[in-house]
Amino acid sequence: MTIVPSVDNRISTGNLLLAGSMLVAVAVAWGNLSGRAENMASDITAVTAQATANEARIRALETATARQDERMILILDSLRKIEGRLEKQP
Repeated sequence: MTIVPSVDNRISTGNLLLAGSMLVAVAVAWGNLSGRAENMASDITAVTAQATANEARIRALETATARQDERMILILDSLRKIEGRLEKQP
């Protein structure tokens, strides 16, 4: 003799409460994910703007450093010329 499991086909209040709570949970999760996606999009925009600003600042610093290097080379050349003149004097 085999025992066959049976399923109760009736809809009870508990089943309705469970289905309703699942729908609420899905709606809350969807809203939460949508909010996070919007926050991430705004964060990405802010990070991109900051990276662009940093790149501009770095280029300005590189340009200033290159100019400063050229000035130092000119000063060094002038000092060498002065040293050369001083050594030639009796």
